[in-house]
Amino acid sequence: MKEIISEKEIEAYRNQGAICIRGLLDADWIDRMGRAVDRITANPGPMRESYSPDQPFSFFSEKFLWTIDPEFRNYVFNTPVAAAAGHLMQSSKVNLFYDHLLVKEPGTKAETGWHQDCNFWPFKGKQICSVWVPLDVVDETNGALEFVSGSHEWYDHPMSRATLFGNRDGQPKEVDDDSAEAIDTAPPQPDIEANRDKYDILRWRLEPGDALIFAAMTLHYAPPNLTDGRRRALSTRWLGDDVRFHLKRKMLQMIRDPGLTDGQMPDCELFPTIWRRAGTKATEPDKFPDRRPTRQASDKMTSGEIQVER
Repeated sequence: MKEIISEKEIEAYRNQGAICIRGLLDADWIDRMGRAVDRITANPGPMRESYSPDQPFSFFSEKFLWTIDPEFRNYVFNTPVAAAAGHLMQSSKVNLFYDHLLVKEPGTKAETGWHQDCNFWPFKGKQICSVWVPLDVVDETNGALEFVSGSHEWYDHPMSRATLFGNRDGQPKEVDDDSAEAIDTAPPQPDIEANRDKYDILRWRLEPGDALIFAAMTLHYAPPNLTDGRRRALSTRWLGDDVRFHLKRKMLQMIRDPGLTDGQMPDCELFPTIWRRAGTKATEPDKFPDRRPTRQASDKMTSGEIQVER
């Protein structure tokens, strides 16, 4: 299991907006989460969403599983993913936004078009990232993510996004509030796919337990899964020091209202603080500490902490 984040990796994340961390999770966690994903596949949660309802086979997702399932709760509280996100973003703490299961079943023809993540997310700030961990070997044949290096620095706001993923029920929700910010006010994103030779595109072949960590403003894409195996990935979304809740005219549907108002720090039951840098103290007690699972003596959990190599 990965125990050290290097200064070189921090610099690569800062410049590229996306990096690969090898071996962030060990085989035990991959086995545990693989079984959890198989169970959730057969027993959908309340936020199951199809990303290709009009195409054969299946590309589906689930969000906020940590709020209803003990194993996904263990994952966000007890793996090194939060610490890795915090170190790479150079944040003193990180809050969980949500966990996001993404499964492309064998033969899924649906691609994931080029996009930034944060158009419809209810936040402003630059310290927002995802940690995307595959539970299967991933390459260009079954849906390996690709990134436009440096695209997170092109604009201060997300580019206008033509493509919305998901079925009708899962689309971003209209917000009836005059103070909410209009979305897609920045220039439209360029046609990356038609001009791939003009961009520095990053892609890695991944083993289970490797992690892709990328900024919410980084343009990314994933091809179809044309193999006879599943492509299962668990992405967790993380919020750093400079992030504030921010109303937008359209926002991601959440499992429940977080109870925040515009401009507040995302410290609440739905967005708990998961990791805090060693040597830093909370300005107030962490909210809802009882969300952390109780460890059993036989449970092979890790502390979730990693070090920075100086």
